[in-house]
Amino acid sequence: MDNDQRCNDQHGHGHAHDHDQAQAQAQAQAHVHDRDFDWEAMADHLELEATMLLPMVDEIIRVHTPHVDWPAVHRVLDLGSGPGIITCALAEHAPAAQVTALDTSVPLLNRARAHAATHDLARRVHTMEADMEAVLPALRPMDVIWTGMVLHHVADPAAVLGGLRNLLQRGGTLVMIEFAGRPTALPENDPVVGAWTRMEAAVFGGIAARLGRDPLTIDWPTLLAAAGFRDVSDHTLVAMHPAPLTAPARDWLTAHLRRSVEWTADEIGADDAATLTELAAQVATRDDLFVRAERRVLIARR
Repeated sequence: MDNDQRCNDQHGHGHAHDHDQAQAQAQAQAHVHDRDFDWEAMADHLELEATMLLPMVDEIIRVHTPHVDWPAVHRVLDLGSGPGIITCALAEHAPAAQVTALDTSVPLLNRARAHAATHDLARRVHTMEADMEAVLPALRPMDVIWTGMVLHHVADPAAVLGGLRNLLQRGGTLVMIEFAGRPTALPENDPVVGAWTRMEAAVFGGIAARLGRDPLTIDWPTLLAAAGFRDVSDHTLVAMHPAPLTAPARDWLTAHLRRSVEWTADEIGADDAATLTELAAQVATRDDLFVRAERRVLIARR
C-alpha cells in the first residue's frame, strides 16, 4: 500500500473528535462542504484534544474489546483520523498491523504521516484522502475499523454503517466513539458554573441545529443492527483529568473556553462571555479546575 493513497471527491465531509472540532466545522459553513476550511490552523488543537483522550483509547482496547487479539491484528482503519494521534496509538496496540488513517483533510493527513515518522511507525501507518460518504477505494478487508466522533456527521448513517460492515473481515470489529454528554471543568459551587452550563448548552444546540438532529439521542444500536452488525455493546466512558491539571490539560481547557465563547457569544450574551473569557485567563493559575468528558463507545462485529 502506498504511504499516501488518495480518492478525491467534491463533497468531502469533515471528522470530529469532540465538539470543539464540530464547532470548527460549523464555522467552515457546513460539514459536507468543508474542504476549504483551514484545518492546518486547527491541527495543534486537534492533536492536543486527541492526546487528552488517549487514556480512554487504552481502556477501550484493554477492557471493552476482549474478543480482539490486538497483537495478532493485521489491518486497522482509523476513519476520520485527523492528525493521527489516535492512529499511532492503535498501531502501537496492534504491533503487527498495517494501519490506514483515512480523512478528507490533506493538512491533517500530513500531520498523521509526520507523527507516524516521529514514532517510528512510518512503515505501518499509511494515509488515505477519501470521503466515507462516497465510494471508497478498494481496501483489503479490515480486522478493526475505528471511528472517533465521526458518524454523527454523515447524511445517511445507515448506508455508511452498511459500507463499513462490508469493509470488515467476517468476525471483524467496529469501534465507534460518539457524543455522550457535555464536558465539565468546575467545582459544583463555583460561581461560574451557570455561565459554563449556558455556554455548553449553546454549543450543543448549535451542533444539533447544524446536523439537523441531536447527536446525543441517535439510536446507534438500532442502526448498527439494521446494517447487519451483531454483538452490539453500548457503554458510556469517562475521560477524567483531575485537579490540579497538567500543562496539556490546562492548554486544552484554555483553548476550549476561548473557542466556545467565540462561537456562542451571540447566544450567551456579553456578561457570560466576559465571565468565561476571564476564566480562560485564570486556567493557568487555578488548581481546582479539572476536565471530565464523557464519550459513548459502541462496539459491534460483522
